[in-house]
Amino acid sequence: MQPLQGIHVLDLSRVLAGPYCTMVLGDLGADVIKVEPPEGDETRGWGPPFAGGESAYYLCVNRNKRGIVINLKTDDGKKVLRDLALQSDVLVENFRPGTLKNFGLDFETLHELKPKLIYCSITGFGQTGSMRDKPGYDFMIQALGGLMSITGEPEGEPMKTGVAVVDLFAGQNAIISILAALQARTLTGRGQHLDISLFDSQLGWLANVASNYLISGKFPKRHGNAHANIVPYQSFQASDGWFAIAVGNDKQFAALCKVIGKLELLNDPRFAKNSARVQNRTEIIPLLADIFKHASASDWLTKLDEAEIPCGPIQNFEQVFSMPTVKERGMLVKMDHPTIGELPLVGSPLKMSDTPVEYRLHPPLMGEHTEDVLRELGYRDDGRKV
Repeated sequence: MQPLQGIHVLDLSRVLAGPYCTMVLGDLGADVIKVEPPEGDETRGWGPPFAGGESAYYLCVNRNKRGIVINLKTDDGKKVLRDLALQSDVLVENFRPGTLKNFGLDFETLHELKPKLIYCSITGFGQTGSMRDKPGYDFMIQALGGLMSITGEPEGEPMKTGVAVVDLFAGQNAIISILAALQARTLTGRGQHLDISLFDSQLGWLANVASNYLISGKFPKRHGNAHANIVPYQSFQASDGWFAIAVGNDKQFAALCKVIGKLELLNDPRFAKNSARVQNRTEIIPLLADIFKHASASDWLTKLDEAEIPCGPIQNFEQVFSMPTVKERGMLVKMDHPTIGELPLVGSPLKMSDTPVEYRLHPPLMGEHTEDVLRELGYRDDGRKV
């Protein structure tokens, strides 16, 4: 069995946050029905690259789902979606607030018909507040929410991250809320409305950097690959390339001083403790940078590993997916796909001893399961319901 076996999820979401959420629910065993409009999920066209007519973007977050096409603008489409909602345990949607009320598919309407339904809304700014009607995309939320102000080189342009982390933050928050609501339902017998916003999610993940500002009142700075509160904790250039080092405590710094042959640094009050190193980073970092330039990255990494100092090479994707641990941990999976053949996907990070994740269904083709799902709802080939 799987932990969410028997849970039915109606996925009315598109792009990344919602589909990521529902894919994880599907990985955990839920029966997920992905509903697309006649024009399809936007990400089907977000390429190249494409494989077998499918975009890599769409493929990354849509496995373990059955796909159907429904036109919400028709009476028949609204009726089918209502039927699907009323047989579901969870509904996930990312329309702007109020949009689904026009179709009789809002939380209040469906909750009255099925009080046990868990209804998860993912939007840019939530269901309440003065910005509720503003559309939200990952990039703009990274800008508005402060993330870009702390990302990038100190004197460079504010930067977004290389992955749409705000969408993924929101998707994870939606998963957590849904799992909590399912547990609450076992106690109360009632579903509830889950209001997840990209903006809230981004603020929630500012973590220690937000706390630094709230406690001190000082604006956080951009530190590039360095850390605001730990030194040395950044990338360094060796004679042949870059590597990363993460000295997380004073014991590790002592080990580093031994590796580089600079034990005298331990007796220097500017560097002996992490708090002092943070205050004097402009002195300690150039000193370390000059030392690291005199040997290769592999030489330094070997010595640092032997001293149990956290470190690693800065790898490209080919190097990452060639690592033995990727295979050993099941983080690269291959699924059969009707137009692609063997489809490689990043595996699930969820490792469960008794109820492991399963890869049952390839990301669905456009409307691949429409007829099957309609028959399950009791619709005949002529469109009438039995």
